[in-house]
Order: sequence, then C-alpha cells, then structure tokens
Amino acid sequence: MFTFLHAADVHLDSPLKGLFPYEGAPDVDEIRGATRQALDNLVNFVLSEKVPLVLIAGDLYDGDWQDFNTPLYFAKQMQRLGEAGVRVAVVRGNHDAANTMTKTLIMPDNVKTFRSRKPETWILEELGVAVHGQSYPKQDVTENLAIDYPDPIPGMLNIGMLHCLISGSRGHLPYAPCTLDELAAKGYNYWALGHVHEHAVLRQQPLIVYSGCIQGRHIKETGQKGCVLVEVENNGLKTEFVPLDVFRWVKVTADIGGAETLEQVTTLFGQGLEDVMAKQGGRPCCVRVDLRGRCPIHGRLSIDPETVSANIRAVATDVSRGRAWVEKVELDTAPDFDVEALARSDTPQGELLRYLDELAFSSQLYQDLGVDLTQLKSKLSGSHVVVPEGKMDRMLMDARDVLLTMLADMEGKEQKS
Repeated sequence: MFTFLHAADVHLDSPLKGLFPYEGAPDVDEIRGATRQALDNLVNFVLSEKVPLVLIAGDLYDGDWQDFNTPLYFAKQMQRLGEAGVRVAVVRGNHDAANTMTKTLIMPDNVKTFRSRKPETWILEELGVAVHGQSYPKQDVTENLAIDYPDPIPGMLNIGMLHCLISGSRGHLPYAPCTLDELAAKGYNYWALGHVHEHAVLRQQPLIVYSGCIQGRHIKETGQKGCVLVEVENNGLKTEFVPLDVFRWVKVTADIGGAETLEQVTTLFGQGLEDVMAKQGGRPCCVRVDLRGRCPIHGRLSIDPETVSANIRAVATDVSRGRAWVEKVELDTAPDFDVEALARSDTPQGELLRYLDELAFSSQLYQDLGVDLTQLKSKLSGSHVVVPEGKMDRMLMDARDVLLTMLADMEGKEQKS
C-alpha cells in the first residue's frame, strides 16, 4: 500500500482574527502562532505514519513575508521531512503567487515548487507517481489553468494539483475557474485542490478533493480543519480526513424561547456551549453566540446588550473552564406576544404600534421627526457599538420592543402599588 498526504491553504503565520481580550478569557499567547502549530501537527503525522509524499495545493503563505522567519520556519519543517525521505510538492495560489513574493529563500532538495509559466510534471520513479501542477504567476488568475495540464503518464499514479474554484462553488473568488468534468477528462487518478477552506470530496471517480485549510483563522472558518490522507491500493484510492487544527471556531445557537430572566438565558446558552465544547477534543475555541426564540425577556435583552454579552462571557468562562472566547453575541429573538393583535387593540401599546408602522412605511414621516444620529455616532466612536446605516425598519423594530418593554414595566409597577 502507498499513501500520500494532501493539504492546502496553510496561510503560515497568518494571525487569528476576533480574539478580543476580556476578564476571564483565555490567554491569547496560548494560541499565537496556531498556523505553525498546525503545520507541526502535519509534519509529525507524516513522520509517524511514514507517508512518503506531501502535496500542498496553494496558499502556503498568506502573502509576502515581513521577514525571513516565516520561510525559515517552513524550510526547517521540510528539512525534517527530507531527512526521513519524504518528498513535498507545492503549487502557489492567489495569496502566495509569484508576483506577490518579493523575497526568495532556497528550499531543501526534497521540496518541489511548480513553475508559474505553464503546467509541468514531476515524475517520482521510486514511488510510481507523476504529479502535475502549476503555480499562480499573479494573484488574480481568472483563466482556466486546467485546460493546459499535460496528459497522464501511462503506468503511473497521476495526481493533479490545482488552486482553483470549481464552477458553482460560492464564498471564494473565482480564481482559475474550471468544472469537475474538465478535471475528470484529464484522466488523472486524483486531483488535489486548494482555495476553498472547507474539506469536500467533490467526485469519487476520479477522486477530486478539497482538503480545506489546516487551521481556521476567523469565525467564517468554523469546525475541524486539517488535511487528507490518501491510501492507494489495488482496488483504488481511499481518503481519510485528518484534523490538524489546534484552535477551533464554533457557533453556538441557543433556543431561549420562553425565557423570562437573564439567568434562564445564560443557563440555556451554557448547556449548548457544553455540548459543543465536548466535541472539540479539548481544543480552545472562539465562539459566536446566537440567541434566538420568542421570549418575555426579549425587550430587556434589546435594551442592554452589553449586560447580556458580559453574562454570556462569564458563563462561557465557567463552562469551558477558561478554554473559550466569546467572539460575538447575536440576538435573534422576538417578543412573546402577538404583535398584530396588539396593534389592533385599543390600548396605548396598540396606538404606539400603529404609529411605528406608519413611520416604517413613510420616509417623509421619519424625516419630519428630525432624527439626527451624528452626536450619538460621535459618542460611540472608538467603541464596539455601531449605529446601523440605512436600516430604518430594523431600528424601528428595536425601538418598538424597547418601548413595549418599558410600558409593560410601568403597568406592572402600577398594579403592585
């Protein structure tokens, strides 16, 4: 049996985004250099499993180096592989294209970086493998590079390496666009793709695979990240995803429907976080919190989101034993009453709702109010609070919920007195 490893989008030394320090949050220094730690995990796995060939399908670097520490670190890791007889094939992608890298560093002899002028083939006779690839000559490669890839070498395992976007994929810039049928028509046994940061097996015959990135760097890169181990046997190829990440981005959605107190809200969130953290293999995590549902406390949550966030962070610290950051708390809740019925009622609340509806549908009425947010924006400058622009409907809904909550509180106090 022969094996090779397919990785991509290492983005070596790229910083993690969204880790704001606050009391009780984990130490940022613990995961500083997470991409290096993930690369260490890759190298250690290759050595422990005696994998003879590693493919890195683009965006090894995040752009031009500030200094030589980044490539020197990579070269050191490749030297470790070279001493064990491991060969490494690299193509450059949009982030580390030839025209973005102004500095150079000679890599160890076991590393092959494909040229950018045209596709080429690296034949590894001792492995019976032919690797076909092309690096990006520039960042914005909008032409289909796969068209000019060479024919497969008869009698060898043929692997294509390409940093590209498959037609129909979303969420990434359309660099080196191509279709699955175009790749399959080349006659290769395996296509090692990069650029999309989610692992995906796009086709089985032949195998066309995105390995995904090896370490998530922000909240849009949630879940486990790693590489793909490919086993080559007489009956074909088999893939196995191998997690490499040392830090994970996760989302926790808590249904707080019916919650009447902030304590109930935080308890429901804590239960959801505990379930999510149990699946992360002990890794520290950065959490995006989504509180949703119809609940009596909706108005109070809207009035004081800062208090909500502080309590959520305190619970996160407790539940995770100091292993989780709260990156952001999003409120997707609604009042626990029939707004339409209330709007039809002959009550102060009904009259308020009808007036707010008029404002929402009449820009002139809104302008007549003379609302000027300039002073508010100035006071909030430098804080994490943003005054929404051009979202009158959303602002009016928030104002509605706050005012209805205040009216309900006033009624409650009158009834008690």
